Amino acid sequence: MSSILRALFILLGHLPLPLLHGLGVLVGRLAWYVPNDLKRVTLLHLDLCLAELPEADRETIAKTSLIHMAKAVAEAPAIWFGPKARLLSWLDDADARRQLLGILADNKGAIILCPHIGSWELAGMFCASVGRITSLYKPQGGSVDPVILEGRSRLGAQLVPTTGGGVKSLLQALKAGQMVGILPDQDPPWGAGAFAPLFGLPAHTPELVTRLASRTGAPVWFCYAERLGHGSGYRFHMTPAPSQVDDPVRGVAALNQGIESVLTHLPEQYWWSYKRYRRQPAGSKNPYERLKR
Repeated sequence: MSSILRALFILLGHLPLPLLHGLGVLVGRLAWYVPNDLKRVTLLHLDLCLAELPEADRETIAKTSLIHMAKAVAEAPAIWFGPKARLLSWLDDADARRQLLGILADNKGAIILCPHIGSWELAGMFCASVGRITSLYKPQGGSVDPVILEGRSRLGAQLVPTTGGGVKSLLQALKAGQMVGILPDQDPPWGAGAFAPLFGLPAHTPELVTRLASRTGAPVWFCYAERLGHGSGYRFHMTPAPSQVDDPVRGVAALNQGIESVLTHLPEQYWWSYKRYRRQPAGSKNPYERLKR
């Protein structure tokens, strides 16, 4: 089954980007007009997190967000298995490359945070094209897992599982002056996170970033790839995490402040349908209860 999936991904990966993104537009619009949980969760999150915006603006962001989610799925085969020359042309952002090389110049390594905004798959590829990077990866299981691993590793990134051994590999990479890549906006398992405000709501937030930063002194930066219109390419953004992200007490709150800043810069390209607040402190109300009404 893996070989069949791989062949399908290679076939899809050679389609033109405007065509793949056009498919994403169709699927995203369908997700808006057909009742589904993705739409309901997206609207709920925008009501909770960006309540200061007019309702019409939140609705526009929701519609566009669903389209960008579909584009992210459609473009993945092109990033993983499409023509390498085309991939490298998408990564050709001289300013962002110069900035990342400057971050690495002190040989302290760097903790690179790639939230689920824009083309997060391409953000990881961009870092791998600049220097050695070890990225944390949650095994998917089944026949799709080796296909995803091969695709994400195509420019030399080392993928390690979300286990104690994987965390050890991250530490080793930082001590060697290399980059590590982490998705900072996911709900970690119990015992691996702490609650901190995210848009004013308690969010179970990974403590790994703070622990790595405080232990190694490595700088922490966000990297994300803005998806440009009409399949015309991407623009990369590098922005530093708040200075207190390495503080053992205030680190997770600082991390979420940085995530808020990135999300409000490009809200229409964020993955708002992910149930970020599904874990809550004891006694707190589950925000998704209203979806059952």
